[in-house]
Amino acid sequence: MAFEFVEVPAPGRGVRLALHPVTLDAFCAFLDASGRPRSPRLRRGRSGSAPVVEVSQEDASAYCRWLGEREVRSYRLPGTAELQTLMEGADGEEIDAGVWPQERGRMPELRGGLKPHFLCEWTCETLEMPPSGTRPPKALAILFYPPWLREGSNVAHVHASVSASEGYSFVTFRVACDG
Repeated sequence: MAFEFVEVPAPGRGVRLALHPVTLDAFCAFLDASGRPRSPRLRRGRSGSAPVVEVSQEDASAYCRWLGEREVRSYRLPGTAELQTLMEGADGEEIDAGVWPQERGRMPELRGGLKPHFLCEWTCETLEMPPSGTRPPKALAILFYPPWLREGSNVAHVHASVSASEGYSFVTFRVACDG
């Protein structure tokens, strides 16, 4: 898998983030190589070059580990602050971060007419919800909302939490590499 990376400043270290999210074809190659089952929701009317959606945070993290073993590097999901830095210039202006603003007209629609520039992203961050009554503890993943999705909408926050074990039609992911 060939990724184009961009350097993102981080305190005490350099972080490289993939400029584009992982594609459906790249994620399916991981599923085939690792013997993981394919969800029927993955392919429904989608181009293989579109960002993968319907993937849990757990599966996105497994993809990063698999890619690291293949390329003998350490890959992971980026953090919220790293994604925020990637998508904003030094002066706070929004920058071109992969498939989003510059390719809006050319990217295929996802299920329900959703365009890829409306996608949120998985991060490496999670919250543990303690058990309650008969409910076991639950891991909630932190989603990152890109700046252009927050602007002009009722989404004022940078992140939200959803179940780490489920895939969503509005969530994709990209890989990060330290150093």
